[in-house]
Amino acid sequence: MDALDREARIEALAERSSYVENVLRHAFLAELSCLVWENDPFDSLKISNAEVDDCGYDVVLARGNVVRHVQLKQAHDEKKPQKFSVRVSFATLPGSCLVVISHALADLRPTSYAFYGGGPSDEMPYIEAHRTTKASGRRTADGNRVLRLNYRDAPYSRFKRGLTAKELLDELFPPLYV
Repeated sequence: MDALDREARIEALAERSSYVENVLRHAFLAELSCLVWENDPFDSLKISNAEVDDCGYDVVLARGNVVRHVQLKQAHDEKKPQKFSVRVSFATLPGSCLVVISHALADLRPTSYAFYGGGPSDEMPYIEAHRTTKASGRRTADGNRVLRLNYRDAPYSRFKRGLTAKELLDELFPPLYV
């Protein structure tokens, strides 16, 4: 991929973010569903999508009696963010977690996953200790960025990174829970 093509793709990621997120969501859910099927064709991954993004999660996944509230994030392989914003009330839901879908810039194919969360019945690791999220673009009259008081920045360094889909499935639904 030449530099011009790379820049165009990065621009398209920003301008078509809803499209990109939707493609990645479907690829992620298909990959996990295929792994569950491969393991046991009589098992299934139940998937519920959030109609409104006001609770902090994008999708609810269930397998057996385990339920996970998942917030999806994305990052292309050539640039990893330093942090991801998390709603404090979401972090207190049992089984809440963040999943970052890393993807190739050339074709949007997922290349690896990152996970931030606890066990299926646990809250997310204590999120309130992290920095309060600053709103991008919004500033106070004196020029300071507005704080989003109900959000915290989860440092990417705290995520389990470089996971395969199988490793991520095991994080979401540890074998002893299924």
